[in-house]
Amino acid sequence: MKRGWQVAAVALLATFVFFVFESYRLSLRDALGPGPGFFPFWLGMLAAALAIVLLAQLRLDRVDLGSEPLAFDRAGAANAALVLAGLIAGTALLEVAGFRISMLLLLPYLLLILGVRNRVAVGIFALVGSFGVYHLFSEMLKVPLPVGAFGF
Repeated sequence: MKRGWQVAAVALLATFVFFVFESYRLSLRDALGPGPGFFPFWLGMLAAALAIVLLAQLRLDRVDLGSEPLAFDRAGAANAALVLAGLIAGTALLEVAGFRISMLLLLPYLLLILGVRNRVAVGIFALVGSFGVYHLFSEMLKVPLPVGAFGF
């Protein structure tokens, strides 16, 4: 069990080091403040530091790995496959239906797959996550998001 955690931590560390390297190739600063590489660089540095801490804790046996062996969970695998299918469908729908409609369909689907049963919370989250986020990015931050073939 410990060897698996070590391999996973090293893989995460390698991934975060790659992110740091690639984001450092972008500008960390521009005329207005932080550049396009600023946040990915520092997030990668923080994540790499956390991966190193995890490796150190594993080395010093400070992590409780549990005594039960990992077992395959059929329901968990089915949920993971359904989430992946939803993300693929949502991505494919972005160009056709636009950001607002695709997120309005994707967010409730994902929440229901993950077990959220409060319909009011799902509805509010879907509306804010689709129309609210679109308004924030397109109107306030001036970041263009896909509007779809119908212009909506």
